[in-house]
Amino acid sequence: MLPPKVRAVFIKELRDSLRDRRTVMATVFIPLLLWPVMLLLMTEATQMARTRLQHETHMVAVPVGKAAFFNEMAKLAPDEVKTDEQNGGLDPEMKASFSREQIAAPKTTLYFREMSIPEAEKALEIGAVRAFVVLPDDFQQKLAAQKQTSIEIKYDQAEERSRDAQTRLHALFERYRREVVDKRLVAKSLTHDVLQPFNISSLNVAHAKKVGGSIIGAFLPMMFIMMIIAGSIHPAVDMTAGEKERSTLETLVGSPVRSIEIIAGKFLAVATLSLGNAGVNVASFAATFMMLPIAKAAGFEFPWAALPLTLLLLLPLALFFSGLLLAVASFAANQKEAQLYCLPIYLLTVLGIMTVSMPGIELEGPLLLVPVLNTALLIKSLFLGHGTAQQVVFVFASTCMYAAGAVALAARIFAREEVLFSAQGSVRLFLSRRFFKPTEHPRAGDSLLLAALLFPLFFYFQLGLSKLLLDPGGEFNVRQFILLVGIPQYAAFLLVPLAVAWYLKTDLRKTFLWRPATFRAALGALLLGSSSWVVAHQLAAWQSVFWPFSPMDMEALEKPVKELSGTGGGLMMIIFLMAITPAICEESFFRGFVQRGLTSSKKWSSLIMVGIIFGAYHFPIVRQPVVMLMGISLAYVAYETGSLWPGVLYHFLHNTLSIFVPDLANWPASNLPPGQLPNVPLIWLLPAVGVFILGLILVRGSKVKTPATPVLIETPVLT
Repeated sequence: MLPPKVRAVFIKELRDSLRDRRTVMATVFIPLLLWPVMLLLMTEATQMARTRLQHETHMVAVPVGKAAFFNEMAKLAPDEVKTDEQNGGLDPEMKASFSREQIAAPKTTLYFREMSIPEAEKALEIGAVRAFVVLPDDFQQKLAAQKQTSIEIKYDQAEERSRDAQTRLHALFERYRREVVDKRLVAKSLTHDVLQPFNISSLNVAHAKKVGGSIIGAFLPMMFIMMIIAGSIHPAVDMTAGEKERSTLETLVGSPVRSIEIIAGKFLAVATLSLGNAGVNVASFAATFMMLPIAKAAGFEFPWAALPLTLLLLLPLALFFSGLLLAVASFAANQKEAQLYCLPIYLLTVLGIMTVSMPGIELEGPLLLVPVLNTALLIKSLFLGHGTAQQVVFVFASTCMYAAGAVALAARIFAREEVLFSAQGSVRLFLSRRFFKPTEHPRAGDSLLLAALLFPLFFYFQLGLSKLLLDPGGEFNVRQFILLVGIPQYAAFLLVPLAVAWYLKTDLRKTFLWRPATFRAALGALLLGSSSWVVAHQLAAWQSVFWPFSPMDMEALEKPVKELSGTGGGLMMIIFLMAITPAICEESFFRGFVQRGLTSSKKWSSLIMVGIIFGAYHFPIVRQPVVMLMGISLAYVAYETGSLWPGVLYHFLHNTLSIFVPDLANWPASNLPPGQLPNVPLIWLLPAVGVFILGLILVRGSKVKTPATPVLIETPVLT
């Protein structure tokens, strides 16, 4: 259910857009007409071109004096070759003569004409001949002497007819070569088994749906994404720069509606039109494909099972482009300028997703986090039947995060009236710190935007740092372990949010909850941290039943951890890197900057959102569900205590006990499948659950009570 004001803005914008004929044309009629016209006409045009090429005559130049040889070879294919025994030069009537021959013998594919090499080269250059053959003078003598010789076919690769002539010539000479070999074998009383001791056969085992998916997946993602952008641009421009031109934006902003409610209504309207455009595109393409007889004739089927997941993946992508185009178009003073701003987004997207059709590009590594491109690659994989559930979840979740960041950026723009109503310098006004007003904490748009931007940057930073520090094929040593764990944590989760909070002129103490905690809050955090690791292991064990864990996930960390444990200060170093560092850095970013920015949202919606964002940052994907639940509990602690420090204590104890308590694999387990974790014995689990619940009860409402500021009432003095 939408809030009333958001719903009112949404209905108003959607109604205005549907009244615009251009929007209806771009959203409904163009997709309905585009796919039938494009697919049917392309199919017919391709078939006509192929048929015409098969019945077309190609004039081929041959050496002077070799007419007898070519007459002899032409007998191998009397229906495909016609010779010309005239030994003339390159006269001006040659092209006209060629056309007459083509009409006279429409089933002839090759027409030989004797020419000298200079004449043949000139004729090939101007297109009078499609190819010419160069034979050595002693060609026939070497054949008779059973010596190896060569034939050279010269053609113009840039011309389709010339390539076709070369292909047909090559096939003709292959036939002649087999004829020569057969005669030599007969003369020596041998069979072809001497030359071919065994046969090689290839059998295509690909299902017709997979063949269809490989063909369709090369271009369909690009077409769908292009149509989504095309369906979003016009309404996004009209709802921002268009309203500026019509002078209706002032009325909307001046109404008793918050900027976040305005942008939410506009965003939902643009997203609805964009999603409608995507749905119409998919339906139109599927219906058109069913009418194509060439599909079954070519031996492939449409992979219908991939369509539902394709629509699911297009959903957050449409949200992402809707928010991004709204944000970009808001900087423009008029519609022409807005279209100019939106054009680079369209071009960059098209250039990016063109890589989907390149061989060797797979959805793995850094490409999992590249917006738009990961969706296009995953749709291609789904059509091939290769996509996995983990990839679908990860791409869907990451695109949703990017969409939230785009919407947050648009909301921040709408919150700045000097940006909305300034015809010049809007970007400078938006970015310049001296135009910011001091606030207690970041806005929701600031928090979501930073979380969305930092998500891929954190991944790429870790990847680049690992390539810089790790030697190819080398072992993962202690020094590398310290740098790879410590630098990303302090740089991404502590320094970046501190710098952004300072730049936005927020109160650092209130943003990061640098407040003292009550004894009750500290005691509750102590109980939570000492028991959560047991609960988390049991949740992971239940999850491993249907989503197995890979033992390789922790193998890279075992060696440096063991080396550090064996040194004097190694134990403290492990605690510092694996427990203290993430407790301080991650709590500062997720429960400080991000959660404080979402305080305007409802309690549980903001806590769940913080937990989801917290889990999304922790790889591998199989760990994320349990980490998300832990993130929600940490967010609850920060919300109820009003301080960062109980969450830091909770986080620190959880990580420390997870590392140093005796290995959980020693708990009773029998005949477990690979990747499945053992259940926690009830003697451990029941007390841990009880302690965890008691900790939640203690932290509830344990916030430090701030004394109310006395209100001074002035009484009038009677004189």
